[in-house]
Amino acid sequence: MPDARLRRRRVLVVAAAVALLALAAAVLLARWWRDTTTGAAFLTDYPGTVAPPPGAPEGFPAWLSWTHYLNAFFLLFIVSSGLHIRSRTRPIAFVTRRNRGPLRTTRPPQRLGIHTWWHLVVVALWVATGLVYVVLLLASGHWARLLPTEWAVVPNAFSAGVQYLSLDWPAHDSWRSYNSLQVLFYSATVFVAAPLALLTGLRLSPVWPRGWMRATGLLGDVTARRTHAWVLWYYLAFTAVHVGLVLLTGMRENLNGMYAGVEDATSWLGFAVFAASTLVMVAAWVLLRPPAQTSIAERVADVRRLPTPPA
Repeated sequence: MPDARLRRRRVLVVAAAVALLALAAAVLLARWWRDTTTGAAFLTDYPGTVAPPPGAPEGFPAWLSWTHYLNAFFLLFIVSSGLHIRSRTRPIAFVTRRNRGPLRTTRPPQRLGIHTWWHLVVVALWVATGLVYVVLLLASGHWARLLPTEWAVVPNAFSAGVQYLSLDWPAHDSWRSYNSLQVLFYSATVFVAAPLALLTGLRLSPVWPRGWMRATGLLGDVTARRTHAWVLWYYLAFTAVHVGLVLLTGMRENLNGMYAGVEDATSWLGFAVFAASTLVMVAAWVLLRPPAQTSIAERVADVRRLPTPPA
């Protein structure tokens, strides 16, 4: 086991070094290309932003700020419990749903490790938040800012990507519209990655009908597990890049818009709300560890705690 862990660490170190070298090379290439005649002309023709349709709403309403925060809050526990499941760490307890009332089924409930049970609980809350978000997004008209509505978004997204890579940020005014690269990634995250995570998660969960189980194919065991894992890593990478760019490309203006709902580039109100919400997430991370998760499970299900392994 120690040798395997050492090998994994070496692989991670090598992968991180290769990634940093590749990023440095990409930055140099982007800076060189945008200074060429062809690159400069392309950036002039495609500045990186496509205006949303006429009448698209502006700003960040309160429901958008709240669902954005709750999405991040639940994703914290989805990712942590998912990593516990992938690592195959020994759970401290097993949970069995009480088969009675409106949830009664003919098939006996399946026993779940506490990590899997907690994963399903926070996924259910995350999905509920996502449904509220999508309904309000469509009803309010804010979908027009998030979904691409013309093909010009593609070359403009490439332009924005070159500008980011060259460390000369593209002009942005997120209060009114996102740049084209943001539009593509935000819409893909909401309408592609999230449904894919939900579908493959359902395929791997106890609720999936046994008659639909397959070992291979589009929804086979191997494909579902690999796809679910890739979506997990996508969310980790997206979150890291997203938070980094929010802080680097006009931190106070970005945080004031999303967390305080005001168009202001000088106030520290948004940063204060962001800092407070981050502290709440840290406190929840500390308090809602597997022992606390087990205590919560005991209130709604049958729980069998395992003895602490000898030191």
